[in-house]
Amino acid sequence: MALLQPLPVTALGLLAATACVVAGGPLFAAGRRALRLRRALGSLEERPLEPDASGWVLVRGRVAPEGLMSAPISGKRCAGYELAVSGEHSRVGGVVAERRPFQLECGSVAAFVSPVRARWQAPVTGERTLAVSDTLPQQLTELLDSNAEIRWLRDRRVPLRVVERALESGLEVTVLAVAHTEQVEAVAETVELAATGTDDGVATTLTSGDPTTPELWLAGDHGTGPQVFSGRPDLRALKPSLWSVALVGAGPALVLSGLLYLAWAATPLVAGRF
Repeated sequence: MALLQPLPVTALGLLAATACVVAGGPLFAAGRRALRLRRALGSLEERPLEPDASGWVLVRGRVAPEGLMSAPISGKRCAGYELAVSGEHSRVGGVVAERRPFQLECGSVAAFVSPVRARWQAPVTGERTLAVSDTLPQQLTELLDSNAEIRWLRDRRVPLRVVERALESGLEVTVLAVAHTEQVEAVAETVELAATGTDDGVATTLTSGDPTTPELWLAGDHGTGPQVFSGRPDLRALKPSLWSVALVGAGPALVLSGLLYLAWAATPLVAGRF
């Protein structure tokens, strides 16, 4: 506390100390994620996917979409897409996306790739300028209106320049993610069979899914999602910077500094009780 004696207790100081305490935790978590990713990338190499894979993996395979999703500009069947939208002759705009889980086929082994917090670097699959008079499908309209900048452009009846990037079916991609297995739960459904004329209807239970068959998933880790690349990425460029890793120490330091200041500010109040 002797180091804090020259510091005056002010409202601004109390506010700054509180901000340090609040911000320290998230900064530490971000630094810890950067440290974990930097360590993982330091020894990671592209290898064939194993059925019992676990932990960080770098694998290459082909996209096999689940369902019948089509990209809105090119019409190609895909697992998801990103639309970079801007006003014609303008820099105002934004990016909207729709992603779904898809299977990555790596020879005889397949895994599901999660879309949660995923980062995709897909090739350009289509470009189009949307005139003000164009009639758009409702799904595309809702997607564009979900972005405030794009909605602002549409409200002012500005023609839109759209660049589509999609993970189309059969595309060969590289995935950086954390592999884990999940048990498939059996789904029970009760179905009433129609009467045959000699008896009443009979209710029977049908079970789908094999609870003993695990599914292999490629997902994220502690706030980071899987990364999908249409080419082979440079792992050195993906490593978090040392400044990001330094947040591991900066976060607790901020919390400690804030708590010490708040304790110093409360000293007169505590002393007055005795």
